[in-house]
Amino acid sequence: MTLELTLVDPAAAEALVPVLRDAEEGDDRIRATIADPRCKTYAARSTGELVGAAVVRLSPGEPTEIVYIAIAGQHRRRGHGRGILAALQAGYPDGLIVGTANSSLDNIAFYQVCGFRMLRVHRDFFAYIDPPIVEHGITMRDMIVFSYERGRA
Repeated sequence: MTLELTLVDPAAAEALVPVLRDAEEGDDRIRATIADPRCKTYAARSTGELVGAAVVRLSPGEPTEIVYIAIAGQHRRRGHGRGILAALQAGYPDGLIVGTANSSLDNIAFYQVCGFRMLRVHRDFFAYIDPPIVEHGITMRDMIVFSYERGRA
C-alpha cells in the first residue's frame, strides 16, 4: 500500500469535510478549523483515491496538535490511519499531540500502537455535548491527550 499525504489549500479542503465528519460532530466546526490560519489540512490518497484526511494545528512553542484524523469508511482497517500518522510523525519531528475521548477505546489503543504515550487528561472536556454520547457503555466525558516524541515512544 502506497499512501500519499498532501497539503490541501483551505479553499479546496471543502471536499474533505465528508471524510472528516467521522472525527467531529459538526460541519461548521470542521470548516472553522480548516479555515483557521494556524491549521494545515492534508488529504491522504492511495493509488490516487481519497482514503482519509488530517488537520493539524501549529502553535509557536507547542507541539503540533493533530486536530482531526479520519479514514473513509470503506478504507478502514487497511493501514491508512497508521500511514497518515507515520507521515505526520516524519513531517513534524519536534513532536505531536492528539486528544481522544475516554470512551473511544479503539482510538486509545490505536494511538498507543502508533507510538504515542498518555500525557494528560482534560476532565469534563466533553460536558458541552447534550445529550451525552455513550461508546462501549462508557459516557464520553474526558479527553485523553497523547504525545509522540521521536525516539521516546
